Amino acid sequence: KGGGSPHTDSTLRLFGASEKDVRVTLYRDRAGWCPYCQKVWIMLEEKKIPYRVSHINMRSYGPKPDSFLAKVPNGLLPAVELDGKLYTDSIAIMR
Repeated sequence: KGGGSPHTDSTLRLFGASEKDVRVTLYRDRAGWCPYCQKVWIMLEEKKIPYRVSHINMRSYGPKPDSFLAKVPNGLLPAVELDGKLYTDSIAIMR
């Protein structure tokens, strides 16, 4: 669980860490083609930062969950939650 190769369907990446130690949740597109989501995903992989993934529809693929819109009212992706704090711009996330 949480190991293996990165894949768009993955929901957990551990890099040898314990699941209870995961501090990051990446909210990314379900289809896997959003370039802003991809660059954040690549950064997490390259730095081997353990993270969870929550797949969110792009607007063209259907409605976004109310639980996501409660956190990100404009519905833009990607978003990263780190220790309960939300970041919504890919450049800010990567800093």
